[in-house]
Amino acid sequence: MNILITGANRGIGRALLLEAQRRGYTTIATMRNPVESAYYLDLSEKDSIDKFADELVETVDILINNAGVLYKDNFGNLDYENFIKTFKVNTLGALFLTEALYKRGKLRQGGKVVNISSVLGSIELTSGTNSFSYSLSKAALNMVTKLLSNKLKGISVISVHPGWVKTEMGGKEAPVLPNDSAKGILNVIEEINDTGVFVDYTGKLLPW
Repeated sequence: MNILITGANRGIGRALLLEAQRRGYTTIATMRNPVESAYYLDLSEKDSIDKFADELVETVDILINNAGVLYKDNFGNLDYENFIKTFKVNTLGALFLTEALYKRGKLRQGGKVVNISSVLGSIELTSGTNSFSYSLSKAALNMVTKLLSNKLKGISVISVHPGWVKTEMGGKEAPVLPNDSAKGILNVIEEINDTGVFVDYTGKLLPW
């Protein structure tokens, strides 16, 4: 079974890659600075997305849209360009990669599309944030999940909050280790039969 993971060079993406390999999946890894047998993919560039989708030979059973960026910003000190960069990767990158693979017949029927979101993108749960751009991009990514879940018949589409993970993005204070998050996410992927839902890495249903 083929599993495609974007942003697989570090953090949660790297942990997902290693855990998927441990479980016997055939892994397809994408990175902006590829190493080993990984593919080059810059999700902020539409041409890069299309080129990757054209060159990919394999059919994808599980697509994990994991790649993301985070700029710390707060109201009163917002940077317009950071919002553009964040939405390009976190939201549009996931949407256009999914579409590019779908149009080329490279998403297998019965497969799954997993968008790595965040509880900071939950409108109901969020009372504050240390990054307006990140929270808005993840809320929009959740809408991508809902829209695609209605459009992609025979393919499950879900959003997953990976927990507050101890990575370069999450920071040293984060309580969840990348390996534990990755194991939980893959457990959810393997066990869930729903589509158009938002859950955390333990399988708990979250409000939009």
